Amino acid sequence: MVSFLRSNLVWMLLSLLLSMGLWVFVTFKEDPEVTNVLSNIPIAVQEQPSTMVVQPEVQAVQVQVSAPSAVWARLKPDNFRAVVDASKVTPGSQEVPVRIISSDPRVRIDSVDPATIFLKVDPLRSKSVPVVVVASGTVPIGYQESGPAKVTPATVTISGPQTVVDQVSSVTVNVSLDGVTKSIDQSYKPTPQGLSDSDAARVTLTPPQVQVDVPITQKLMYKTLPIQPVTSGNVALGYQEVGITVDPSTVTLVGDPQTLTQMTTVPTKPIDISGVDGDRAYDAVLDLPGTVALDRSQSIVVRVLVSTLNGSKTVLVSPQVVNLAPNLNYQINPGAVNVTLTGPIPVLNRIQPGDVVATVDATGVTNGSQAVNVQVKSPDLLKLVSVQPQKVTLTVK
Repeated sequence: MVSFLRSNLVWMLLSLLLSMGLWVFVTFKEDPEVTNVLSNIPIAVQEQPSTMVVQPEVQAVQVQVSAPSAVWARLKPDNFRAVVDASKVTPGSQEVPVRIISSDPRVRIDSVDPATIFLKVDPLRSKSVPVVVVASGTVPIGYQESGPAKVTPATVTISGPQTVVDQVSSVTVNVSLDGVTKSIDQSYKPTPQGLSDSDAARVTLTPPQVQVDVPITQKLMYKTLPIQPVTSGNVALGYQEVGITVDPSTVTLVGDPQTLTQMTTVPTKPIDISGVDGDRAYDAVLDLPGTVALDRSQSIVVRVLVSTLNGSKTVLVSPQVVNLAPNLNYQINPGAVNVTLTGPIPVLNRIQPGDVVATVDATGVTNGSQAVNVQVKSPDLLKLVSVQPQKVTLTVK
Protein backbone atom coordinates (compact mmCIF):
# COMPACT_ATOMS: atom_id res chain seq x y z
CA MET A 1 0.00 0.00 0.00
CA VAL A 2 2.82 2.34 0.90
CA SER A 3 4.63 1.57 -2.30
CA PHE A 4 1.46 2.24 -4.26
CA LEU A 5 1.07 5.67 -2.68
CA ARG A 6 4.70 6.50 -3.31
CA SER A 7 4.50 5.51 -6.95
CA ASN A 8 1.18 7.34 -7.56
CA LEU A 9 1.48 10.37 -5.28
CA VAL A 10 2.49 12.71 -8.06
CA TRP A 11 -0.43 11.66 -10.18
CA MET A 12 -2.83 12.01 -7.29
CA LEU A 13 -1.68 15.59 -6.52
CA LEU A 14 -1.82 16.47 -10.15
CA SER A 15 -5.40 15.20 -10.36
CA LEU A 16 -6.39 17.25 -7.30
CA LEU A 17 -4.90 20.42 -8.74
CA LEU A 18 -6.59 19.82 -12.06
CA SER A 19 -9.94 19.29 -10.28
CA MET A 20 -9.56 22.45 -8.26
CA GLY A 21 -8.58 24.47 -11.30
CA LEU A 22 -11.53 23.09 -13.23
CA TRP A 23 -13.85 24.04 -10.34
CA VAL A 24 -12.45 27.55 -10.19
CA PHE A 25 -12.74 27.92 -13.94
CA VAL A 26 -16.33 26.72 -14.03
CA THR A 27 -17.32 28.83 -11.01
CA PHE A 28 -15.68 31.97 -12.35
CA LYS A 29 -17.32 31.46 -15.70
CA GLU A 30 -20.80 31.00 -14.23
CA ASP A 31 -20.45 33.66 -11.45
CA PRO A 32 -17.52 35.92 -12.34
CA GLU A 33 -15.91 38.16 -9.73
CA VAL A 34 -16.82 41.87 -9.90
CA THR A 35 -14.87 44.76 -8.42
CA ASN A 36 -16.59 47.98 -7.35
CA VAL A 37 -16.01 50.96 -5.09
CA LEU A 38 -18.32 51.72 -2.14
CA SER A 39 -18.29 55.28 -0.80
CA ASN A 40 -19.27 56.97 2.45
CA ILE A 41 -18.49 54.12 4.81
CA PRO A 42 -18.65 55.89 8.22
CA ILE A 43 -15.68 55.56 10.55
CA ALA A 44 -16.25 54.21 14.06
CA VAL A 45 -13.72 54.80 16.85
CA GLN A 46 -13.17 51.76 19.05
CA GLU A 47 -11.57 51.41 22.48
CA GLN A 48 -11.80 55.14 23.17
CA PRO A 49 -10.28 56.02 26.60
CA SER A 50 -12.89 57.27 29.09
CA THR A 51 -10.70 60.27 29.96
CA MET A 52 -10.23 61.36 26.36
CA VAL A 53 -12.37 62.85 23.65
CA VAL A 54 -11.40 61.41 20.23
CA GLN A 55 -12.53 63.14 17.05
CA PRO A 56 -11.70 61.65 13.61
CA GLU A 57 -10.58 64.32 11.17
CA VAL A 58 -12.13 62.20 8.36
CA GLN A 59 -15.64 60.93 8.94
CA ALA A 60 -15.95 58.38 6.13
CA VAL A 61 -13.86 56.33 3.70
CA GLN A 62 -14.35 54.60 0.39
CA VAL A 63 -13.56 50.93 -0.15
CA GLN A 64 -12.66 48.93 -3.27
CA VAL A 65 -14.33 45.54 -2.96
CA SER A 66 -14.27 42.37 -5.08
CA ALA A 67 -17.01 39.74 -4.83
CA PRO A 68 -18.93 37.31 -7.04
CA SER A 69 -21.58 39.04 -9.10
CA ALA A 70 -24.35 37.14 -7.28
CA VAL A 71 -23.09 38.57 -3.98
CA TRP A 72 -23.22 42.19 -5.24
CA ALA A 73 -26.99 42.00 -5.61
CA ARG A 74 -27.24 41.78 -1.82
CA LEU A 75 -24.34 44.03 -0.81
CA LYS A 76 -25.04 47.39 0.86
CA PRO A 77 -22.82 49.95 2.60
CA ASP A 78 -24.32 48.65 5.86
CA ASN A 79 -22.47 45.35 5.24
CA PHE A 80 -19.16 47.13 5.92
CA ARG A 81 -17.67 48.84 8.93
CA ALA A 82 -14.67 51.13 8.98
CA VAL A 83 -13.04 51.09 12.40
CA VAL A 84 -9.98 52.63 14.01
CA ASP A 85 -8.40 51.58 17.30
CA ALA A 86 -8.02 54.44 19.81
CA SER A 87 -6.91 52.35 22.77
CA LYS A 88 -3.34 53.69 22.71
CA VAL A 89 -3.89 57.32 21.77
CA THR A 90 -2.40 60.24 23.70
CA PRO A 91 -3.39 63.93 23.63
CA GLY A 92 -2.64 65.56 20.30
CA SER A 93 -2.98 64.38 16.71
CA GLN A 94 -2.58 60.63 16.09
CA GLU A 95 -2.37 58.78 12.78
CA VAL A 96 -4.03 55.35 12.88
CA PRO A 97 -4.84 52.73 10.23
CA VAL A 98 -8.38 52.15 9.04
CA ARG A 99 -9.62 48.58 9.19
CA ILE A 100 -12.58 47.40 7.10
CA ILE A 101 -14.84 44.66 8.42
CA SER A 102 -17.28 42.90 6.07
CA SER A 103 -20.27 40.89 7.20
CA ASP A 104 -20.00 38.63 4.12
CA PRO A 105 -16.95 36.29 3.98
CA ARG A 106 -17.20 36.03 0.19
CA VAL A 107 -16.14 39.67 -0.13
CA ARG A 108 -12.50 40.65 -0.59
CA ILE A 109 -11.31 44.05 0.48
CA ASP A 110 -8.90 45.27 -2.14
CA SER A 111 -8.15 48.74 -0.78
CA VAL A 112 -9.43 51.53 1.48
CA ASP A 113 -9.06 55.25 0.83
CA PRO A 114 -7.68 56.78 2.94
CA ALA A 115 -5.86 53.87 4.46
CA THR A 116 -4.96 55.91 7.54
CA ILE A 117 -6.62 58.88 9.22
CA PHE A 118 -5.68 61.36 11.92
CA LEU A 119 -7.46 61.39 15.27
CA LYS A 120 -7.69 64.63 17.22
CA VAL A 121 -7.36 63.65 20.87
CA ASP A 122 -8.27 65.95 23.76
CA PRO A 123 -8.44 65.25 27.46
CA LEU A 124 -12.04 65.27 28.69
CA ARG A 125 -12.79 68.31 30.88
CA SER A 126 -15.77 69.68 32.78
CA LYS A 127 -16.25 73.05 34.43
CA SER A 128 -19.03 75.22 35.79
CA VAL A 129 -19.92 78.43 33.91
CA PRO A 130 -22.53 81.13 34.64
CA VAL A 131 -25.77 81.47 32.68
CA VAL A 132 -26.33 84.96 31.24
CA VAL A 133 -29.80 86.09 30.12
CA VAL A 134 -29.68 88.27 27.00
CA ALA A 135 -32.99 90.10 26.45
CA SER A 136 -33.86 91.47 23.02
CA GLY A 137 -36.76 93.59 21.82
CA THR A 138 -39.06 95.74 23.93
CA VAL A 139 -42.33 95.19 25.74
CA PRO A 140 -45.39 97.09 24.40
CA ILE A 141 -46.16 100.65 25.50
CA GLY A 142 -47.70 100.64 28.98
CA TYR A 143 -45.66 97.65 30.17
CA GLN A 144 -42.26 97.38 31.81
CA GLU A 145 -39.73 94.95 33.22
CA SER A 146 -40.37 95.21 36.94
CA GLY A 147 -37.18 93.49 38.03
CA PRO A 148 -34.03 91.72 36.83
CA ALA A 149 -34.28 88.40 35.02
CA LYS A 150 -33.78 85.33 37.22
CA VAL A 151 -32.32 82.07 35.92
CA THR A 152 -32.42 78.69 37.67
CA PRO A 153 -29.86 77.20 38.02
CA ALA A 154 -27.50 80.16 37.81
CA THR A 155 -24.64 77.96 36.51
CA VAL A 156 -24.37 74.89 34.29
CA THR A 157 -21.62 72.31 33.81
CA ILE A 158 -20.01 72.18 30.37
CA SER A 159 -18.22 68.97 29.42
CA GLY A 160 -16.18 68.04 26.36
CA PRO A 161 -12.73 68.34 24.80
CA GLN A 162 -10.41 70.45 26.91
CA THR A 163 -9.38 72.70 23.99
CA VAL A 164 -13.07 73.48 23.38
CA VAL A 165 -14.21 73.76 26.98
CA ASP A 166 -11.34 76.15 27.80
CA GLN A 167 -12.77 78.63 25.26
CA VAL A 168 -16.10 78.93 27.08
CA SER A 169 -16.49 81.42 29.95
CA SER A 170 -20.32 81.57 29.97
CA VAL A 171 -23.45 80.33 28.31
CA THR A 172 -26.32 82.59 27.22
CA VAL A 173 -30.08 82.37 27.01
CA ASN A 174 -31.71 84.63 24.43
CA VAL A 175 -35.14 85.93 25.51
CA SER A 176 -37.31 88.06 23.21
CA LEU A 177 -39.51 90.70 24.87
CA ASP A 178 -41.33 91.79 21.71
CA GLY A 179 -45.08 91.80 22.32
CA VAL A 180 -44.76 90.33 25.84
CA THR A 181 -47.50 91.54 28.23
CA LYS A 182 -47.07 89.11 31.11
CA SER A 183 -44.18 87.69 33.10
CA ILE A 184 -42.01 85.09 31.36
CA ASP A 185 -41.53 81.80 33.20
CA GLN A 186 -40.30 79.03 30.91
CA SER A 187 -37.41 76.75 29.99
CA TYR A 188 -34.66 77.73 27.55
CA LYS A 189 -31.67 75.92 26.06
CA PRO A 190 -28.40 77.75 26.86
CA THR A 191 -25.84 78.37 24.11
CA PRO A 192 -22.05 78.26 24.77
CA GLN A 193 -20.43 81.55 23.80
CA GLY A 194 -17.40 81.88 21.56
CA LEU A 195 -17.71 78.50 19.83
CA SER A 196 -18.32 77.59 16.22
CA ASP A 197 -21.31 75.41 15.44
CA SER A 198 -19.08 72.36 15.00
CA ASP A 199 -17.29 72.89 18.33
CA ALA A 200 -20.58 73.61 20.11
CA ALA A 201 -21.79 70.20 18.95
CA ARG A 202 -18.82 68.55 20.72
CA VAL A 203 -19.78 69.74 24.22
CA THR A 204 -22.66 68.87 26.52
CA LEU A 205 -24.39 71.05 29.10
CA THR A 206 -25.76 69.80 32.40
CA PRO A 207 -28.61 70.52 32.84
CA PRO A 208 -29.44 70.94 29.15
CA GLN A 209 -32.14 73.55 29.90
CA VAL A 210 -32.61 76.29 32.50
CA GLN A 211 -35.68 78.07 33.85
CA VAL A 212 -35.88 81.80 33.13
CA ASP A 213 -38.19 84.21 34.97
CA VAL A 214 -38.57 87.77 33.67
CA PRO A 215 -41.15 89.82 35.66
CA ILE A 216 -43.33 92.00 33.40
CA THR A 217 -45.89 94.39 34.86
CA GLN A 218 -48.35 96.81 33.34
CA LYS A 219 -47.16 100.35 33.92
CA LEU A 220 -50.33 101.99 32.60
CA MET A 221 -53.75 100.53 31.96
CA TYR A 222 -56.55 101.81 29.76
CA LYS A 223 -60.15 101.05 30.63
CA THR A 224 -63.50 102.30 29.35
CA LEU A 225 -66.20 102.65 32.02
CA PRO A 226 -69.76 104.04 32.26
CA ILE A 227 -70.29 107.39 34.01
CA GLN A 228 -72.43 107.30 37.16
CA PRO A 229 -74.05 110.74 37.85
CA VAL A 230 -74.30 111.64 41.56
CA THR A 231 -76.83 114.27 42.79
CA SER A 232 -77.42 116.01 46.11
CA GLY A 233 -80.34 117.99 47.51
CA ASN A 234 -84.04 117.80 46.55
CA VAL A 235 -86.03 119.28 43.71
CA ALA A 236 -88.69 121.93 44.47
CA LEU A 237 -91.78 120.99 46.43
CA GLY A 238 -94.37 119.41 44.19
CA TYR A 239 -91.74 118.24 41.69
CA GLN A 240 -89.97 114.96 41.24
CA GLU A 241 -86.79 113.78 39.51
CA VAL A 242 -87.94 111.46 36.74
CA GLY A 243 -84.67 110.76 34.98
CA ILE A 244 -81.04 111.64 34.51
CA THR A 245 -78.85 111.35 31.42
CA VAL A 246 -75.16 111.85 30.79
CA ASP A 247 -73.30 112.70 27.61
CA PRO A 248 -71.03 110.93 26.84
CA SER A 249 -72.23 107.84 28.65
CA THR A 250 -68.71 106.34 28.94
CA VAL A 251 -65.15 107.61 29.25
CA THR A 252 -61.75 105.98 28.81
CA LEU A 253 -59.42 106.23 31.77
CA VAL A 254 -55.68 105.67 31.99
CA GLY A 255 -53.64 105.05 35.10
CA ASP A 256 -52.68 102.59 37.78
CA PRO A 257 -53.70 99.04 36.71
CA GLN A 258 -54.58 97.94 40.24
CA THR A 259 -56.93 100.90 40.76
CA LEU A 260 -58.58 100.57 37.37
CA THR A 261 -59.11 96.84 37.81
CA GLN A 262 -61.28 97.53 40.87
CA MET A 263 -63.36 100.27 39.21
CA THR A 264 -66.70 99.38 37.56
CA THR A 265 -68.14 102.92 37.09
CA VAL A 266 -66.89 106.50 37.10
CA PRO A 267 -68.83 108.70 39.57
CA THR A 268 -69.28 112.43 39.15
CA LYS A 269 -68.78 114.87 41.95
CA PRO A 270 -72.19 115.63 43.58
CA ILE A 271 -74.49 117.86 41.52
CA ASP A 272 -76.76 120.08 43.66
CA ILE A 273 -80.38 119.95 42.39
CA SER A 274 -81.94 121.75 45.37
CA GLY A 275 -85.11 123.67 44.40
CA VAL A 276 -85.02 122.63 40.75
CA ASP A 277 -88.50 122.88 39.18
CA GLY A 278 -87.69 121.89 35.59
CA ASP A 279 -85.23 120.05 33.37
CA ARG A 280 -81.68 121.26 33.91
CA ALA A 281 -78.26 120.60 32.29
CA TYR A 282 -75.04 120.67 34.32
CA ASP A 283 -71.35 120.57 33.43
CA ALA A 284 -70.20 117.69 35.56
CA VAL A 285 -66.78 116.94 37.01
CA LEU A 286 -65.65 113.32 37.40
CA ASP A 287 -64.62 112.17 40.86
CA LEU A 288 -61.43 110.27 39.97
CA PRO A 289 -58.80 108.62 42.21
CA GLY A 290 -55.45 110.36 42.25
CA THR A 291 -53.75 107.59 40.25
CA VAL A 292 -56.26 107.69 37.38
CA ALA A 293 -57.04 110.31 34.73
CA LEU A 294 -59.01 110.79 31.53
CA ASP A 295 -57.06 109.62 28.50
CA ARG A 296 -58.14 112.87 26.79
CA SER A 297 -59.78 116.08 27.92
CA GLN A 298 -63.55 116.22 27.34
CA SER A 299 -66.67 117.86 28.78
CA ILE A 300 -69.30 115.86 30.64
CA VAL A 301 -72.92 117.08 30.55
CA VAL A 302 -75.48 115.70 32.99
CA ARG A 303 -79.16 116.41 32.35
CA VAL A 304 -81.61 116.13 35.25
CA LEU A 305 -85.21 115.58 34.12
CA VAL A 306 -87.88 116.95 36.49
CA SER A 307 -91.68 116.78 36.32
CA THR A 308 -94.49 117.92 38.59
CA LEU A 309 -96.08 115.63 41.13
CA ASN A 310 -99.83 115.06 40.83
CA GLY A 311 -102.13 115.46 43.80
CA SER A 312 -105.71 116.38 44.66
CA LYS A 313 -107.37 119.27 46.46
CA THR A 314 -110.93 119.98 47.63
CA VAL A 315 -112.23 123.57 47.73
CA LEU A 316 -115.56 124.93 48.97
CA VAL A 317 -117.24 126.80 46.15
CA SER A 318 -120.52 128.79 46.14
CA PRO A 319 -122.43 128.07 42.90
CA GLN A 320 -123.73 130.93 40.81
CA VAL A 321 -127.19 130.92 39.19
CA VAL A 322 -127.22 131.47 35.43
CA ASN A 323 -130.04 132.07 32.96
CA LEU A 324 -132.10 134.02 35.52
CA ALA A 325 -135.68 135.09 34.71
CA PRO A 326 -136.45 138.79 35.26
CA ASN A 327 -138.21 139.93 38.44
CA LEU A 328 -137.55 136.59 40.21
CA ASN A 329 -135.47 135.83 43.26
CA TYR A 330 -133.43 132.59 43.44
CA GLN A 331 -132.06 130.83 46.48
CA ILE A 332 -129.67 127.84 46.50
CA ASN A 333 -129.57 125.26 49.23
CA PRO A 334 -126.93 124.35 50.27
CA GLY A 335 -125.17 127.52 49.42
CA ALA A 336 -121.75 125.88 48.81
CA VAL A 337 -120.45 122.59 47.43
CA ASN A 338 -117.15 120.72 47.79
CA VAL A 339 -115.24 120.53 44.52
CA THR A 340 -112.35 118.03 44.33
CA LEU A 341 -109.68 118.62 41.69
CA THR A 342 -106.57 116.68 40.68
CA GLY A 343 -103.44 117.75 38.85
CA PRO A 344 -99.91 119.08 39.36
CA ILE A 345 -99.29 119.92 42.98
CA PRO A 346 -97.73 123.32 42.21
CA VAL A 347 -100.93 124.33 40.35
CA LEU A 348 -103.17 122.94 43.09
CA ASN A 349 -101.23 124.90 45.69
CA ARG A 350 -102.09 128.13 43.90
CA ILE A 351 -105.85 127.43 43.51
CA GLN A 352 -108.25 129.59 45.54
CA PRO A 353 -112.06 129.04 45.79
CA GLY A 354 -112.62 132.01 43.53
CA ASP A 355 -110.60 130.30 40.77
CA VAL A 356 -113.20 127.52 40.48
CA VAL A 357 -116.48 128.41 38.74
CA ALA A 358 -119.58 126.42 39.79
CA THR A 359 -122.99 127.20 38.27
CA VAL A 360 -126.60 126.05 38.40
CA ASP A 361 -128.91 126.60 35.43
CA ALA A 362 -132.25 128.29 36.26
CA THR A 363 -133.74 127.70 32.85
CA GLY A 364 -137.33 126.50 33.24
CA VAL A 365 -137.44 127.04 36.99
CA THR A 366 -140.15 129.73 37.50
CA ASN A 367 -141.95 128.70 40.67
CA GLY A 368 -141.23 126.66 43.77
CA SER A 369 -138.17 124.54 44.42
CA GLN A 370 -136.35 122.15 42.10
CA ALA A 371 -133.21 120.02 42.35
CA VAL A 372 -130.68 121.04 39.70
CA ASN A 373 -127.17 119.82 38.79
CA VAL A 374 -124.12 121.82 39.76
CA GLN A 375 -121.85 122.46 36.78
CA VAL A 376 -118.14 123.02 37.50
CA LYS A 377 -115.48 124.20 35.08
CA SER A 378 -112.03 123.11 36.25
CA PRO A 379 -109.11 125.50 35.87
CA ASP A 380 -106.40 124.86 33.27
CA LEU A 381 -104.04 121.95 34.01
CA LEU A 382 -106.49 120.54 36.56
CA LYS A 383 -109.06 117.81 36.27
CA LEU A 384 -112.44 117.67 38.02
CA VAL A 385 -112.80 114.62 40.22
CA SER A 386 -116.10 115.17 42.03
CA VAL A 387 -118.73 117.67 43.23
CA GLN A 388 -120.43 117.08 46.54
CA PRO A 389 -123.35 117.36 46.46
CA GLN A 390 -123.88 117.00 42.75
CA LYS A 391 -127.40 118.52 43.00
CA VAL A 392 -128.65 121.50 44.95
CA THR A 393 -132.16 122.83 45.57
CA LEU A 394 -133.00 125.93 43.59
CA THR A 395 -135.96 127.85 45.05
CA VAL A 396 -137.75 130.63 43.17
CA LYS A 397 -139.55 133.37 45.10
